[in-house]
Amino acid sequence: MRRYPFTARRTGFTLIEMLVVIGIIATLIAILLPVLSNARAAARAVACQSNMRQLGQSLVMYANQFNGWLIPVTDDPTAVGGVRGFGILVPPHERWPVKVFKFPLPATEPPNPWDEDPAAYCPPVMVCPEDDRPTMGHSYALNNPVCVNHCKLGDHNFAGLSNSEVIIAVEKKLTANDYHYEPNMGDDKKMDRYKHSQKRGSNYLYFDGHVELKLPSDELWTQLDPWTRRGAGTASAP
Repeated sequence: MRRYPFTARRTGFTLIEMLVVIGIIATLIAILLPVLSNARAAARAVACQSNMRQLGQSLVMYANQFNGWLIPVTDDPTAVGGVRGFGILVPPHERWPVKVFKFPLPATEPPNPWDEDPAAYCPPVMVCPEDDRPTMGHSYALNNPVCVNHCKLGDHNFAGLSNSEVIIAVEKKLTANDYHYEPNMGDDKKMDRYKHSQKRGSNYLYFDGHVELKLPSDELWTQLDPWTRRGAGTASAP
């Protein structure tokens, strides 16, 4: 009987095969990471839009109780337009988020109201998912030209634009302390025009309640203040 030499069966990978597999895995990771990162960024932008829609709904409910005023204001004959908003000139518990939203407030308050933590007087919906502990506890600012021109719920003509073309709220920069956006006083430096990346831009809440993700443009500046841009109505700042 002829005997054949015993040949051991190979049970592992050669070094070259291992390097090829590692190279393929590394290539796949390099391809997938940017895709996953973009998907997460897109999801945060959508969550921010949801926040701003809730802000819009709360403003409408506020307007139904206060003679159509979507943006909370008080009479002030010394202010442009004869009205002034509730922002950093009043203590945190008097600012507009407390007037617009219904949410649990601190059980105790410091003797000096100016020592109150502003973040405690803003609901979670006021924070964009892109922001980590924004200054004053909120990411969104109301558009001041809207209240200066006494725009109310149900209005349809805004210096020639419709209610679906006029912006009522913007996204502020992380470190800005503003509660209102004033385009005629240099606040464009405080508004975050690229909150959701250089390619996407930022979200904007419109008077009719819809939210758009937009990049800066000449059209955007007109939608922020059509009265000054078109020489109609009241310019919101000297």
